[in-house]
Amino acid sequence: MNSLSVVQIAVEGFDDNFSYLIVDEETKQAALVDPCGKIERVFSEVKKQELVLSSVLITHSHLDHLERLDDVIARYSVTVYIHESAQGHIAIPNALASYTKRDGTIAVGKGDITVLHTPGHIGDAVCYYIPVEQAQDGVPKLITGDTVFVEGCGRTNEAGVKALYDSLQFIKTLPDDTEVYPGHDYGSVPISTIGQEKENNKYFRAENFEEFKKIRLKL
Repeated sequence: MNSLSVVQIAVEGFDDNFSYLIVDEETKQAALVDPCGKIERVFSEVKKQELVLSSVLITHSHLDHLERLDDVIARYSVTVYIHESAQGHIAIPNALASYTKRDGTIAVGKGDITVLHTPGHIGDAVCYYIPVEQAQDGVPKLITGDTVFVEGCGRTNEAGVKALYDSLQFIKTLPDDTEVYPGHDYGSVPISTIGQEKENNKYFRAENFEEFKKIRLKL
């Protein structure tokens, strides 16, 4: 069912962070991705659109992406979704926590979001994918956290660089018109596409793992 839309909210936070609302336009159910920064801007958007916030989706366990989770839990009755490998890294009341796996789905109203496990920046990193058949405007969408930025990608180290390379290779297989919604406003534009990243992102353009490793780790 084509009913899901994405609202990008610049919440500033630690370093030009974005939070997102994934909205089922038919039921007005909504999921909040990465509660951080000036969370009041998110609350204002929920009120403005008369949404029912029913879940929180965390892209990864770094504090700058979830620092306002307690404020959301105190205000709304929500389920908090994290990747199963993030257990023990994020403080969530047991009654609210739900653990995801790769290629699992999360319902938002009558729509479904696909969970893509994309380790490398950190082992519990995920992206949230809205395929074409779920997107209200018929354009697929990918919320990437710190896995992919516009014209960049997340930091990593020697232990994680191969996993990050593999994650980016997988992301590159998504449709070129897939809209990319990053966790930080680091690029020349706030929203990109897979096709644009293939052209403009040096990490996507690396011809092989050794080249990627060299430029990502600055060897």
